Amino acid sequence: MRVALALVRFAAAVVGDDRYREQWEADVVGAHELGMSPLRVAFGALRAVVAIPSKGVAVAGIGPLGIALKHAQTPRGRVLAIAVVSALLLLGGVAMLFA
Repeated sequence: MRVALALVRFAAAVVGDDRYREQWEADVVGAHELGMSPLRVAFGALRAVVAIPSKGVAVAGIGPLGIALKHAQTPRGRVLAIAVVSALLLLGGVAMLFA
């Protein structure tokens, strides 16, 4: 149960809204009464974070990441853009180590 609550608090921190935290914590606590696993409820909250529209970007990205985020239209696209740009930068750094 503690792990599920920690996951829910993390998900709510990502969204940045205490309203979600309160609702998701209540869902995790009440999951056992309904015969559900609290961890499955917590993972559902983490999946919901991807679908919830963000309130906007606090700081605009600069360079390749900024361009990728500008063209990504969905939250999943943003996550994918960050993953791809991070992987490319990591591979570039590894290539520079062995060059």
